[in-house]
Amino acid sequence: MEPVLSLQNVHKKIGKTPVVQDVSFDVYPGEIFGFLGPNGAGKTTTIRMIVGLTNITSGDITVSGHSIATDYKQAIEHVGTIVENPELYQYLTAEKNLIHFGRMSKNVTKESIQKRLELVRLEHVKDQKVKKFSLGMKQRLGIAQAMLHDPKVLILDEPTNGLDPSGVKEMRDYLRQVAKEENVAILISSHLLSEIELICDRYAIIQEGRMVQVERVADASESMKTVLSYAIEVNDTAKAKELLAEHFPDRDVELRGNNLQLQATKEQAGDIITHLTANGVVVYQAVLEKQSLEERFFEVTNGGLA
Repeated sequence: MEPVLSLQNVHKKIGKTPVVQDVSFDVYPGEIFGFLGPNGAGKTTTIRMIVGLTNITSGDITVSGHSIATDYKQAIEHVGTIVENPELYQYLTAEKNLIHFGRMSKNVTKESIQKRLELVRLEHVKDQKVKKFSLGMKQRLGIAQAMLHDPKVLILDEPTNGLDPSGVKEMRDYLRQVAKEENVAILISSHLLSEIELICDRYAIIQEGRMVQVERVADASESMKTVLSYAIEVNDTAKAKELLAEHFPDRDVELRGNNLQLQATKEQAGDIITHLTANGVVVYQAVLEKQSLEERFFEVTNGGLA
C-alpha cells in the first residue's frame, strides 16, 4: 500500500537555527497516526509545513504523490485540517455553516453536506445555530467541514482540547468511523498520551526537532518482551525478599505494601514464584504490568513533556 502522506528528510531552519531536522514518516489510508512530542519539539512547525503555512528548508512532503513544495495546489486539495477549535460562524445553523464552506470547494452538493452531517451524527440539529452547540458538537461539525471536499488526509491539532470525558470518547469514536468508512488517513497531534494510545494505530515521537521513535501502539509494550515488570503479592514480604536475596541475588526487589516489585523474564518470574511457594511463602497473585504509551514516551524522550 502506498502512503497518502509522506515526509522525507524534512528540515526547517529559522535564520540559522534548526527547528526541525531530518523528519521522515509515512501515513497510510485508513490509518490513525499520532504525532507526539514535548512542547517546543517541532510538532506545530511540522504541521504548518504539511499544510503549506511554513516553507520547507529542505526535504519534501507529498500528499497523494503531489509535493507541497512544488505542486501545492494539487497536494492541498487532498488535505482537510482543524487546528484546535474549528472556525465556525456562531450565528449560522450547522447546515448553513457547511453550505458556506462548501462554496469554497469544488463539487460540494446538498447531498454531500447531508452525508457529512449524518457521519458526525448532527443531522438532527442541522437547523440549530452553532452558538447553542456544546464544544464536542462544534468539534464534530468541524470534522464535517474539514471533510466536505473528500480529503484523503485529515490533520487534527489537539482535537480533544477542552472536551469533557464524554466528548473525548465521542470524538474518538467519530475519528475511528471516519478512518474506517472513508479510508482517510488521520494525523493527530496531541499531548494527551492516553488518548493517542486508545485511538491511534501508530505514533511518532519528535524531540528537539528530531524523530526519536516511530512504532505501532500495539507494539509499545512488546519492546519489553525480554524483561517485564511484575508485582507479586505475598503473605510475608520480609521472608520473600530474604529468599530472593539469597537465591536470586542479581534481582532488584522493591517492597510496595504486600507486593514485591521486580523485573524479570517470563521464565525467571516462574522460577521466582516456584521458589517462594516451595519455601512457605503464599503467593496470592503475580501481575504483569504493561508498559503504557506514557511510560514509553518518557523512556524514549528521557524526560517527557515540557
